[in-house]
Amino acid sequence: MNILFLTTNNLATNPRLYKELNLALEQGYSCTLVQFKLGNWSDEKTKTLLEGKEVNVVQLDATSSHRFNWIKWGVLEKVAKMIYPFFKNQLWVNALASSRRSFQILNANINPFPDLICAHNLGALYPAWSLSKEFDIPFIFDVEDYHPGEFIRFDAFKEKGRREFLMKALLPKANALTTASPLIERQTLRLIDGHANNRVVLNGFPKSEFSGQDFMDQDGVLKIVWFSQKISFGRGLEQFFTAISQMDEKRRGLIEVSLIGDLDPQFKQEILVPIKNQGGIKLNVIPAISQQDLHFELSNFDLGLAIEPGKDLNNNLAISNKIIAYAQAGLYILATDTPAQRVFIEENSSLGTGSAQSTSGLLEKLIFICDNLNQIKQDKQKRKVLGEGLSWEVQCDKVLQLWDKVVANKGVVVN
Repeated sequence: MNILFLTTNNLATNPRLYKELNLALEQGYSCTLVQFKLGNWSDEKTKTLLEGKEVNVVQLDATSSHRFNWIKWGVLEKVAKMIYPFFKNQLWVNALASSRRSFQILNANINPFPDLICAHNLGALYPAWSLSKEFDIPFIFDVEDYHPGEFIRFDAFKEKGRREFLMKALLPKANALTTASPLIERQTLRLIDGHANNRVVLNGFPKSEFSGQDFMDQDGVLKIVWFSQKISFGRGLEQFFTAISQMDEKRRGLIEVSLIGDLDPQFKQEILVPIKNQGGIKLNVIPAISQQDLHFELSNFDLGLAIEPGKDLNNNLAISNKIIAYAQAGLYILATDTPAQRVFIEENSSLGTGSAQSTSGLLEKLIFICDNLNQIKQDKQKRKVLGEGLSWEVQCDKVLQLWDKVVANKGVVVN
Protein backbone atom coordinates (compact mmCIF):
# COMPACT_ATOMS: atom_id res chain seq x y z
CA MET A 1 0.00 0.00 0.00
CA ASN A 2 1.12 3.54 -0.77
CA ILE A 3 0.03 6.23 1.70
CA LEU A 4 0.15 9.99 1.12
CA PHE A 5 0.47 12.01 4.33
CA LEU A 6 -0.53 15.69 4.14
CA THR A 7 0.19 18.39 6.72
CA THR A 8 0.41 22.17 6.74
CA ASN A 9 3.21 21.88 9.33
CA ASN A 10 6.03 19.32 9.55
CA LEU A 11 6.94 16.16 11.44
CA ALA A 12 8.59 17.86 14.39
CA THR A 13 5.45 19.87 15.16
CA ASN A 14 3.04 16.97 14.69
CA PRO A 15 3.82 13.91 16.84
CA ARG A 16 0.61 12.13 15.77
CA LEU A 17 1.65 12.34 12.14
CA TYR A 18 5.16 11.13 13.00
CA LYS A 19 3.75 8.09 14.80
CA GLU A 20 1.47 7.28 11.86
CA LEU A 21 4.35 7.61 9.39
CA ASN A 22 6.49 5.24 11.45
CA LEU A 23 3.57 2.82 11.71
CA ALA A 24 3.15 2.76 7.94
CA LEU A 25 6.88 2.18 7.42
CA GLU A 26 6.85 -0.66 9.97
CA GLN A 27 4.06 -2.30 7.97
CA GLY A 28 6.21 -2.12 4.84
CA TYR A 29 4.03 0.52 3.14
CA SER A 30 5.39 3.10 0.73
CA CYS A 31 5.02 6.64 2.06
CA THR A 32 4.92 10.12 0.57
CA LEU A 33 4.96 13.10 2.95
CA VAL A 34 3.90 16.61 1.92
CA GLN A 35 5.07 19.06 4.58
CA PHE A 36 6.36 22.62 4.97
CA LYS A 37 9.62 24.34 5.74
CA LEU A 38 8.66 26.67 8.59
CA GLY A 39 11.90 28.61 9.10
CA ASN A 40 12.26 27.73 12.79
CA TRP A 41 13.69 25.07 15.13
CA SER A 42 11.35 22.42 13.72
CA ASP A 43 13.06 22.28 10.31
CA GLU A 44 16.31 20.79 11.63
CA LYS A 45 14.41 18.58 14.05
CA THR A 46 12.31 17.25 11.16
CA LYS A 47 15.45 16.43 9.19
CA THR A 48 16.70 14.41 12.15
CA LEU A 49 13.38 12.57 12.45
CA LEU A 50 13.54 11.59 8.77
CA GLU A 51 17.11 10.30 8.86
CA GLY A 52 17.31 6.67 7.72
CA LYS A 53 13.66 6.55 6.68
CA GLU A 54 12.65 5.65 3.12
CA VAL A 55 10.06 8.39 2.63
CA ASN A 56 9.32 10.39 -0.49
CA VAL A 57 9.31 13.92 0.98
CA VAL A 58 7.69 16.81 -0.87
CA GLN A 59 8.94 19.91 0.92
CA LEU A 60 6.94 23.11 0.42
CA ASP A 61 7.98 26.54 1.67
CA ALA A 62 6.07 28.61 4.21
CA THR A 63 8.92 31.14 4.59
CA SER A 64 9.83 34.26 2.64
CA SER A 65 13.04 32.74 1.25
CA HIS A 66 11.42 32.48 -2.21
CA ARG A 67 10.15 36.03 -2.32
CA PHE A 68 7.88 35.79 -5.37
CA ASN A 69 6.03 32.69 -4.19
CA TRP A 70 5.70 34.07 -0.68
CA ILE A 71 4.15 37.30 -1.98
CA LYS A 72 1.94 35.44 -4.47
CA TRP A 73 0.41 33.12 -1.90
CA GLY A 74 0.08 35.92 0.65
CA VAL A 75 -1.78 38.11 -1.83
CA LEU A 76 -4.10 35.27 -2.87
CA GLU A 77 -4.95 34.52 0.75
CA LYS A 78 -5.62 38.20 1.43
CA VAL A 79 -7.88 38.51 -1.63
CA ALA A 80 -9.81 35.42 -0.48
CA LYS A 81 -10.34 37.03 2.92
CA MET A 82 -11.62 40.21 1.23
CA ILE A 83 -14.15 38.44 -0.97
CA TYR A 84 -15.15 35.88 1.66
CA PRO A 85 -18.24 37.85 2.88
CA PHE A 86 -19.67 37.61 -0.65
CA PHE A 87 -18.77 33.93 -1.25
CA LYS A 88 -19.32 32.26 2.12
CA ASN A 89 -20.61 29.07 0.49
CA GLN A 90 -17.67 28.63 -1.88
CA LEU A 91 -15.36 25.88 -0.66
CA TRP A 92 -12.23 27.19 -2.33
CA VAL A 93 -12.74 30.70 -0.93
CA ASN A 94 -13.13 29.36 2.62
CA ALA A 95 -10.08 27.12 2.23
CA LEU A 96 -7.80 29.79 0.77
CA ALA A 97 -8.95 32.47 3.22
CA SER A 98 -8.33 30.08 6.11
CA SER A 99 -4.87 28.96 4.95
CA ARG A 100 -2.83 29.66 1.82
CA ARG A 101 -1.04 26.38 2.49
CA SER A 102 -4.13 24.46 1.40
CA PHE A 103 -3.55 25.61 -2.17
CA GLN A 104 0.21 25.23 -1.93
CA ILE A 105 -0.42 21.54 -1.21
CA LEU A 106 -2.74 21.30 -4.22
CA ASN A 107 0.03 22.70 -6.40
CA ALA A 108 2.60 20.20 -5.14
CA ASN A 109 4.11 17.64 -7.49
CA ILE A 110 2.91 14.37 -6.00
CA ASN A 111 4.09 11.20 -7.72
CA PRO A 112 3.22 8.36 -7.62
CA PHE A 113 -0.38 8.78 -6.52
CA PRO A 114 -1.30 6.71 -3.47
CA ASP A 115 -3.88 4.17 -2.39
CA LEU A 116 -4.82 6.25 0.66
CA ILE A 117 -4.54 9.88 1.83
CA CYS A 118 -4.06 10.67 5.53
CA ALA A 119 -4.45 14.39 6.30
CA HIS A 120 -3.39 16.25 9.44
CA ASN A 121 -4.17 19.89 10.37
CA LEU A 122 -7.23 21.72 9.11
CA GLY A 123 -5.40 23.34 6.20
CA ALA A 124 -4.83 19.85 4.75
CA LEU A 125 -8.54 18.99 4.72
CA TYR A 126 -9.49 20.79 1.49
CA PRO A 127 -6.56 19.43 -0.57
CA ALA A 128 -7.17 15.92 0.82
CA TRP A 129 -10.80 16.04 -0.28
CA SER A 130 -9.93 17.64 -3.62
CA LEU A 131 -7.27 15.03 -4.47
CA SER A 132 -9.56 12.26 -3.25
CA LYS A 133 -12.37 13.44 -5.51
CA GLU A 134 -10.21 14.06 -8.58
CA PHE A 135 -8.29 10.78 -8.51
CA ASP A 136 -10.80 8.52 -6.72
CA ILE A 137 -8.56 7.94 -3.71
CA PRO A 138 -10.01 7.39 -0.20
CA PHE A 139 -8.93 9.79 2.53
CA ILE A 140 -8.83 9.89 6.32
CA PHE A 141 -8.71 13.10 8.34
CA ASP A 142 -7.28 13.37 11.85
CA VAL A 143 -9.13 15.82 14.10
CA GLU A 144 -6.40 16.29 16.67
CA ASP A 145 -7.94 19.56 17.87
CA TYR A 146 -11.41 21.03 17.66
CA HIS A 147 -10.33 23.77 15.28
CA PRO A 148 -13.30 26.18 15.54
CA GLY A 149 -12.80 26.19 19.31
CA GLU A 150 -9.10 27.09 19.22
CA PHE A 151 -7.86 30.56 20.14
CA ILE A 152 -7.84 32.59 16.90
CA ARG A 153 -5.71 35.70 17.03
CA PHE A 154 -6.90 37.60 13.93
CA ASP A 155 -10.28 37.90 12.19
CA ALA A 156 -11.62 35.47 14.78
CA PHE A 157 -15.36 35.58 14.07
CA LYS A 158 -14.98 35.03 10.32
CA GLU A 159 -12.23 32.45 10.72
CA LYS A 160 -14.35 30.44 13.16
CA GLY A 161 -17.12 30.48 10.54
CA ARG A 162 -14.72 29.32 7.82
CA ARG A 163 -13.46 26.46 9.93
CA GLU A 164 -16.96 25.30 10.78
CA PHE A 165 -18.00 25.52 7.13
CA LEU A 166 -15.02 23.48 5.92
CA MET A 167 -15.54 20.81 8.57
CA LYS A 168 -19.29 20.55 7.96
CA ALA A 169 -18.84 20.41 4.19
CA LEU A 170 -15.83 18.08 3.94
CA LEU A 171 -15.54 15.83 6.99
CA PRO A 172 -18.68 13.85 6.04
CA LYS A 173 -16.94 13.07 2.73
CA ALA A 174 -13.90 11.54 4.45
CA ASN A 175 -13.79 7.74 4.39
CA ALA A 176 -12.87 7.82 8.07
CA LEU A 177 -12.11 10.22 10.90
CA THR A 178 -9.80 9.93 13.89
CA THR A 179 -10.04 12.22 16.90
CA ALA A 180 -7.67 12.82 19.81
CA SER A 181 -10.20 12.67 22.66
CA PRO A 182 -13.76 11.48 23.27
CA LEU A 183 -15.03 15.04 23.74
CA ILE A 184 -13.35 16.28 20.54
CA GLU A 185 -15.05 13.38 18.80
CA ARG A 186 -18.43 14.25 20.32
CA GLN A 187 -18.16 17.95 19.45
CA THR A 188 -17.01 17.18 15.90
CA LEU A 189 -19.78 14.65 15.24
CA ARG A 190 -22.33 17.10 16.62
CA LEU A 191 -21.07 19.78 14.22
CA ILE A 192 -21.15 17.55 11.12
CA ASP A 193 -24.26 15.58 12.11
CA GLY A 194 -22.42 12.31 12.60
CA HIS A 195 -20.09 10.09 10.59
CA ALA A 196 -20.25 6.42 9.65
CA ASN A 197 -16.61 5.60 10.39
CA ASN A 198 -14.77 7.28 13.24
CA ARG A 199 -12.36 6.31 16.04
CA VAL A 200 -10.83 8.00 19.08
CA VAL A 201 -7.05 7.59 18.94
CA LEU A 202 -5.45 8.96 22.09
CA ASN A 203 -2.03 10.60 22.04
CA GLY A 204 -0.35 7.52 23.46
CA PHE A 205 3.42 7.06 23.31
CA PRO A 206 5.57 3.96 22.67
CA LYS A 207 6.08 1.85 25.81
CA SER A 208 9.84 1.84 25.23
CA GLU A 209 10.04 5.56 26.01
CA PHE A 210 9.08 4.87 29.64
CA SER A 211 11.83 2.36 30.37
CA GLY A 212 13.50 4.45 33.08
CA GLN A 213 14.03 2.69 36.39
CA ASP A 214 10.95 3.32 38.52
CA PHE A 215 11.69 5.66 41.38
CA MET A 216 10.34 3.79 44.43
CA ASP A 217 11.89 5.59 47.41
CA GLN A 218 9.93 6.02 50.62
CA ASP A 219 11.77 9.11 51.84
CA GLY A 220 8.55 11.04 52.43
CA VAL A 221 9.36 13.70 49.81
CA LEU A 222 6.66 14.45 47.25
CA LYS A 223 8.45 14.88 43.90
CA ILE A 224 6.23 16.87 41.53
CA VAL A 225 6.86 17.46 37.80
CA TRP A 226 5.33 19.74 35.16
CA PHE A 227 6.60 20.20 31.60
CA SER A 228 5.94 22.28 28.52
CA GLN A 229 7.89 23.97 25.75
CA LYS A 230 7.62 27.21 27.71
CA ILE A 231 7.44 27.80 31.47
CA SER A 232 5.30 30.91 31.60
CA PHE A 233 2.00 32.51 32.52
CA GLY A 234 -1.48 31.26 31.60
CA ARG A 235 -0.78 27.57 32.13
CA GLY A 236 -2.19 27.21 35.65
CA LEU A 237 1.19 27.42 37.42
CA GLU A 238 0.30 30.71 39.14
CA GLN A 239 -2.60 29.12 41.00
CA PHE A 240 -0.53 26.04 41.78
CA PHE A 241 2.28 28.02 43.39
CA THR A 242 -0.20 30.19 45.28
CA ALA A 243 -1.71 26.99 46.67
CA ILE A 244 1.79 25.73 47.63
CA SER A 245 2.50 29.01 49.45
CA GLN A 246 -0.67 28.57 51.52
CA MET A 247 0.27 25.09 52.78
CA ASP A 248 1.49 24.67 56.32
CA GLU A 249 5.25 24.75 56.75
CA LYS A 250 5.57 21.04 57.57
CA ARG A 251 3.87 19.84 54.39
CA ARG A 252 5.54 22.49 52.25
CA GLY A 253 8.91 21.26 53.47
CA LEU A 254 8.22 17.80 52.02
CA ILE A 255 7.61 19.07 48.48
CA GLU A 256 10.06 19.19 45.58
CA VAL A 257 8.82 20.76 42.32
CA SER A 258 10.59 20.33 38.96
CA LEU A 259 9.58 22.43 35.96
CA ILE A 260 10.89 21.29 32.57
CA GLY A 261 10.95 23.74 29.65
CA ASP A 262 12.28 27.11 28.51
CA LEU A 263 11.82 29.58 31.38
CA ASP A 264 10.18 32.95 30.75
CA PRO A 265 12.37 35.51 32.62
CA GLN A 266 9.35 37.55 33.69
CA PHE A 267 7.62 34.43 35.07
CA LYS A 268 10.80 33.65 36.98
CA GLN A 269 10.87 37.08 38.62
CA GLU A 270 7.15 37.38 39.38
CA ILE A 271 6.31 33.79 40.38
CA LEU A 272 9.35 31.62 41.06
CA VAL A 273 11.60 34.08 42.93
CA PRO A 274 8.92 34.84 45.58
CA ILE A 275 8.35 31.10 46.04
CA LYS A 276 12.06 30.52 46.56
CA ASN A 277 12.27 33.47 48.95
CA GLN A 278 9.38 32.09 50.98
CA GLY A 279 11.36 28.90 51.49
CA GLY A 280 10.16 25.48 52.45
CA ILE A 281 9.95 23.74 49.07
CA LYS A 282 12.77 22.73 46.76
CA LEU A 283 12.34 24.12 43.23
CA ASN A 284 14.18 22.86 40.14
CA VAL A 285 14.06 24.36 36.64
CA ILE A 286 15.28 22.02 33.91
CA PRO A 287 15.82 23.21 30.31
CA ALA A 288 13.62 21.65 27.61
CA ILE A 289 14.70 18.15 26.59
CA SER A 290 13.69 15.74 23.85
CA GLN A 291 10.45 13.76 24.16
CA GLN A 292 12.32 10.48 24.60
CA ASP A 293 14.58 11.91 27.32
CA LEU A 294 11.61 13.52 29.05
CA HIS A 295 9.59 10.31 29.15
CA PHE A 296 12.62 8.40 30.45
CA GLU A 297 13.11 10.95 33.26
CA LEU A 298 9.46 10.95 34.36
CA SER A 299 10.08 7.78 36.34
CA ASN A 300 12.00 9.91 38.84
CA PHE A 301 8.82 11.65 40.05
CA ASP A 302 5.74 10.84 42.10
CA LEU A 303 3.15 13.37 40.91
CA GLY A 304 2.47 14.85 37.48
CA LEU A 305 0.63 18.17 37.14
CA ALA A 306 -1.97 18.41 34.39
CA ILE A 307 -3.26 21.83 35.37
CA GLU A 308 -4.89 22.95 32.13
CA PRO A 309 -6.49 26.42 32.46
CA GLY A 310 -9.47 25.79 30.14
CA LYS A 311 -8.41 28.81 28.08
CA ASP A 312 -10.67 28.00 25.13
CA LEU A 313 -13.16 25.38 23.96
CA ASN A 314 -10.47 23.21 22.41
CA ASN A 315 -8.47 23.22 25.64
CA ASN A 316 -11.61 22.09 27.48
CA LEU A 317 -12.19 19.22 25.05
CA ALA A 318 -8.59 18.01 24.71
CA ILE A 319 -6.72 15.38 26.70
CA SER A 320 -3.23 16.82 26.97
CA ASN A 321 -0.07 14.91 26.12
CA LYS A 322 0.97 15.49 29.72
CA ILE A 323 -1.80 13.43 31.23
CA ILE A 324 -1.09 10.48 28.92
CA ALA A 325 2.65 10.63 29.56
CA TYR A 326 2.17 10.76 33.33
CA ALA A 327 -0.16 7.77 33.19
CA GLN A 328 2.28 5.71 31.12
CA ALA A 329 5.10 6.59 33.54
CA GLY A 330 3.01 5.49 36.53
CA LEU A 331 2.86 8.92 38.15
CA TYR A 332 -0.09 9.97 40.25
CA ILE A 333 -1.92 12.68 38.30
CA LEU A 334 -3.30 15.94 39.66
CA ALA A 335 -5.57 17.23 36.89
CA THR A 336 -7.69 20.36 36.86
CA ASP A 337 -11.30 19.75 35.91
CA THR A 338 -11.55 20.78 32.30
CA PRO A 339 -14.40 18.67 30.88
CA ALA A 340 -12.09 16.25 29.05
CA GLN A 341 -9.74 15.77 31.99
CA ARG A 342 -12.66 15.35 34.40
CA VAL A 343 -14.02 12.51 32.25
CA PHE A 344 -10.54 10.96 31.99
CA ILE A 345 -10.03 10.96 35.77
CA GLU A 346 -13.54 9.65 36.40
CA GLU A 347 -12.88 6.74 34.02
CA ASN A 348 -9.36 6.14 35.38
CA SER A 349 -9.73 6.99 39.08
CA SER A 350 -6.76 4.80 40.09
CA LEU A 351 -4.42 7.04 38.10
CA GLY A 352 -5.00 10.28 40.00
CA THR A 353 -7.41 12.90 41.22
CA GLY A 354 -9.19 15.94 39.83
CA SER A 355 -9.20 19.48 41.17
CA ALA A 356 -11.21 22.61 40.65
CA GLN A 357 -9.38 25.24 38.59
CA SER A 358 -8.78 27.38 41.66
CA THR A 359 -6.19 27.96 44.33
CA SER A 360 -8.46 26.53 47.01
CA GLY A 361 -9.20 23.42 44.95
CA LEU A 362 -5.51 22.77 44.28
CA LEU A 363 -4.64 23.38 47.94
CA GLU A 364 -7.21 20.84 49.09
CA LYS A 365 -5.89 18.17 46.72
CA LEU A 366 -2.23 18.85 47.52
CA ILE A 367 -2.96 18.37 51.23
CA PHE A 368 -4.74 15.10 50.42
CA ILE A 369 -1.79 13.90 48.33
CA CYS A 370 0.76 14.81 51.02
CA ASP A 371 -1.27 12.97 53.64
CA ASN A 372 -1.50 9.84 51.44
CA LEU A 373 1.99 9.98 49.97
CA ASN A 374 3.21 6.58 51.16
CA GLN A 375 0.31 4.79 49.46
CA ILE A 376 0.73 6.86 46.31
CA LYS A 377 4.39 5.87 46.11
CA GLN A 378 3.60 2.19 46.73
CA ASP A 379 1.01 2.08 43.92
CA LYS A 380 3.30 3.46 41.23
CA GLN A 381 3.90 0.16 39.44
CA LYS A 382 0.19 -0.63 39.47
CA ARG A 383 -0.53 2.71 37.81
CA LYS A 384 2.18 2.09 35.19
CA VAL A 385 0.57 -1.23 34.24
CA LEU A 386 -2.80 0.51 33.88
CA GLY A 387 -1.17 3.27 31.84
CA GLU A 388 0.05 0.74 29.29
CA GLY A 389 -3.53 0.57 28.03
CA LEU A 390 -3.06 4.12 26.72
CA SER A 391 0.19 3.38 24.88
CA TRP A 392 0.75 3.83 21.16
CA GLU A 393 1.01 0.05 20.81
CA VAL A 394 -2.66 -0.12 21.82
CA GLN A 395 -3.82 2.99 19.97
CA CYS A 396 -2.09 2.11 16.69
CA ASP A 397 -4.25 -0.98 16.25
CA LYS A 398 -7.21 1.34 15.71
CA VAL A 399 -5.28 3.20 13.00
CA LEU A 400 -4.27 0.00 11.21
CA GLN A 401 -7.84 -1.28 11.26
CA LEU A 402 -9.07 1.97 9.73
CA TRP A 403 -6.44 1.91 6.99
CA ASP A 404 -7.29 -1.66 6.06
CA LYS A 405 -11.03 -1.04 6.20
CA VAL A 406 -10.92 2.14 4.12
CA VAL A 407 -8.71 0.67 1.40
CA ALA A 408 -10.71 -2.58 1.30
CA ASN A 409 -13.99 -0.65 1.00
CA LYS A 410 -12.75 2.09 -1.29
CA GLY A 411 -15.36 4.71 -2.03
CA VAL A 412 -18.02 3.46 0.40
CA VAL A 413 -18.18 6.61 2.53
CA VAL A 414 -17.10 9.27 0.03
CA ASN A 415 -19.97 11.26 -1.49
